[in-house]
Amino acid sequence: MISKLTSLDERAGVDLTGEDNFSNVLERAELNYNVEKVPMHTPEGNQVDGKYLLRREDNKFVLGTCGERYHVVDNDQMFEPFNSIVESSGAVYESAGMVSHGKANWISARLGDDFKVRDDKYQRRVIMLVFHNGLARNSYFSYNNRVICNNMMASLNSASRTNGIGVKHTPNWESNLELAMNAFSESITSSNFFAKQIGTLATKKMTETQAAKFAKNFFNDFKKPDTKKKKKTPSQRSVTRLENKIEHLVSLFKEGLGNEGKTRYDMFNAVTEYLDHHSVKTNVNTGRRLLSNLSGMQVNKKRKAVNHLLEVA
Repeated sequence: MISKLTSLDERAGVDLTGEDNFSNVLERAELNYNVEKVPMHTPEGNQVDGKYLLRREDNKFVLGTCGERYHVVDNDQMFEPFNSIVESSGAVYESAGMVSHGKANWISARLGDDFKVRDDKYQRRVIMLVFHNGLARNSYFSYNNRVICNNMMASLNSASRTNGIGVKHTPNWESNLELAMNAFSESITSSNFFAKQIGTLATKKMTETQAAKFAKNFFNDFKKPDTKKKKKTPSQRSVTRLENKIEHLVSLFKEGLGNEGKTRYDMFNAVTEYLDHHSVKTNVNTGRRLLSNLSGMQVNKKRKAVNHLLEVA
């Protein structure tokens, strides 16, 4: 079944389905630019020792700041090894794009060995992020795409994979890159673990009453009430908003794409569909939401949801 919902990475970037030429990938996603490291100056024109600006060579847009040790690695250099593995492994390009004019850039590829949970088909993907903001490491992440609703579900199994497999911008970045190459085999391991986890959820029954209780805890970030603190009386507006969100999530539990409203797996699907497609009504900052789904707040919410749904009542 073709999803009625557009994937987050496609909304944030360019759909590369059918593309197999690396140069075309960079050009179509506008990633074929270089970065330069230039001395930083005060408003009076004095150079700041040990501080530099990172900016695009083509339009001089400032991407970030860095120190002496930071080594510029352009997109074509960092993505080329990724392209080699895509070609050798039989993977296919899916999407590519940038966030904040190039502070972060990504290319994703679909691996083989799709798997199913219940009647849901999942596609395994690996995505590489290249940063030019002077702070973040270039990283590989693995994630799984639920085909029926185009939900992005990153690896859920360990803290090391939470942060991906990173490569620093240092002079020896090429040797560090070998560690990142293992991301492809890691992605298979992560996908297998993910399949086992959510397969377990499909065997655990959940009633509508339990779903509503879970939804309330989810929107309260699973925080336990502090009995020592004096409770503040919430405004009627905040109460109504919470009730509406709970009702929305329970509705997705029962009627979301591919859901049956019977198991904890249906609730997990409701959570992911809500976060990926319903929590923000417009497509503003879809690139940042993509990053959040890989290593930020969104993926942490999904991990918490899985952990709580796996708990035996």
